[in-house]
Amino acid sequence: MDILEQLSNMAPYLHLALKQEAVVVVVEKESEKVLKYLPGKNLEIGYREGDRIKATDTNVHTALNGRNSDIYLDASIYGMPINAYAFPIKEGNRVVGVLGFGNPIDKERQLEEYIDTVRDIVNVLQDKTHRMASHSEQLASTSEQIREQSERALADSEKTNDITKLIRGISRQTNLLGLNASIEAARAGQHGAGFNIVAQEVRKLSLQTDESTEEIERALTSVKSNLSALLQNMTHITEASTEEAKLTQEVSGVIETLSDVSTKLEHFMKTMLK
Repeated sequence: MDILEQLSNMAPYLHLALKQEAVVVVVEKESEKVLKYLPGKNLEIGYREGDRIKATDTNVHTALNGRNSDIYLDASIYGMPINAYAFPIKEGNRVVGVLGFGNPIDKERQLEEYIDTVRDIVNVLQDKTHRMASHSEQLASTSEQIREQSERALADSEKTNDITKLIRGISRQTNLLGLNASIEAARAGQHGAGFNIVAQEVRKLSLQTDESTEEIERALTSVKSNLSALLQNMTHITEASTEEAKLTQEVSGVIETLSDVSTKLEHFMKTMLK
């Protein structure tokens, strides 16, 4: 039994080892005829046992000329991309035949396309996440500034409240002075009548000032209450903004890791497909 016959007998086992996905062909050099042909599950290259090798079959002809062949054939030839391999079979130094394979790589190419898509998505996510992180940091900074301004406004309102207390005190003192003046004017009789009118007007002005002061105090109390609520809300917003910025940075780190893995996977696939 010569070597070509032995290879023909072994071909079905090679086919099984390749999970019947690849084409296996054994060719005799002198006649350039196919001695054994096993198609892939989804790949058919158009040979039958006994057929002559096509003149266009560069893969087999390269091996018939004594050189190992390893070529890529795109989907336009057999309906799907394949890697074609062929090895010269020798007896001594003489080439007597060829053992050839056609391995479909449509799944690998599809995986490459998926990887490209993932990489594009990762790039978009990276861009958007970086912008989100920048906006989150700006929001956190702005929220902190507003919180500080709210604290200052609350402190200023406390000072204003002190001023209204002072005005209220002056108003009451003025009212007391007006009352005393009225009493003294009454004692002066007719000579104090004009002074009494002035004293009454002073008391009226004092009462009006006191009422206005009360209104101002009520308004200030409302302002203080609103400022306190604003300060509390801004504190929560600042904390939330800071947490959001931190989370966005963490997400950005995860996406960068995904990008790195995607790049490594792409490099690995390209290496495997060579």
